[in-house]
Amino acid sequence: MKHSGIATEMSKKRLSLLINNLKVIDLVFELVDARCPLSTRSSVVERLIAGKRQLIVLNKADLADPAATKQWLFHFKQEGKASLAVDSRRGDGFRNVWEDLNHYAEELSQTLQKKGRRARELRTAVLGIPNVGKSTFLNKIVGRRSAATGNRPGITKGPQWIHLQGSLLILDTPGVLPPQLKHEEAVFKLAAIGALDKRKYNSENVGEKLIKFLEARYPGSFSGYFGIPPDALSLEILAQKKKFLLPNGLFDLHRAANFLLDSFQNGKFGSFTLELPNEKCSLTT
Repeated sequence: MKHSGIATEMSKKRLSLLINNLKVIDLVFELVDARCPLSTRSSVVERLIAGKRQLIVLNKADLADPAATKQWLFHFKQEGKASLAVDSRRGDGFRNVWEDLNHYAEELSQTLQKKGRRARELRTAVLGIPNVGKSTFLNKIVGRRSAATGNRPGITKGPQWIHLQGSLLILDTPGVLPPQLKHEEAVFKLAAIGALDKRKYNSENVGEKLIKFLEARYPGSFSGYFGIPPDALSLEILAQKKKFLLPNGLFDLHRAANFLLDSFQNGKFGSFTLELPNEKCSLTT
């Protein structure tokens, strides 16, 4: 398998270490953001884990539209891909995670026994682009704060093995699989959910687009949160509503945009999904 393209996104040393670790993996958890499950998937991950058993985890499901999440789970099922939805912060959906882990561990044990080989742990890995909640997911599985967490992309520094209860071993990997920003729509969605470095986009442009997008997909729901008539919400109106002013008395649109994006990313406005399975889209990372 050629990895030259991947190496442009991460150091050769990190890539080599990751590839070597993945050689012994039995099961890969690919974490995506439930608000945009396709845009937060990674073709890099797909290439790295080719031939491995895979489970797509729609994380942050509490922030996504429940009806849309059901559509995505059905979509992946139709494609023959195992998937489940979780809220890593509260632990919702983790009973299914543990059931799958125990099932795969038992399956591995039986396979090794039939081959006359010595029993060993089920080796799993958690992969995904930065800020889809990998460390929070790991912490919930492990049951203690053994993996550093934070709200900035790429906080995990290097691959680390973590022993779980029973015959389970899990590999944590750093956020070294950044998205390749080939499409404007991908940039917008990744910026909106906080999976993109703020230096790589204009927050005011993303904020205005997010307002228009959500007002079109969820008419009245977004503007209604602020008590503003449908189609009347804008960054300027928001700045006026929140009294975000510059020293010269003009409305501070930059502050309004950052407030809007931070609040959206934390679910302050409700649960919304940015893409659906029936929309024309493709892997962008």
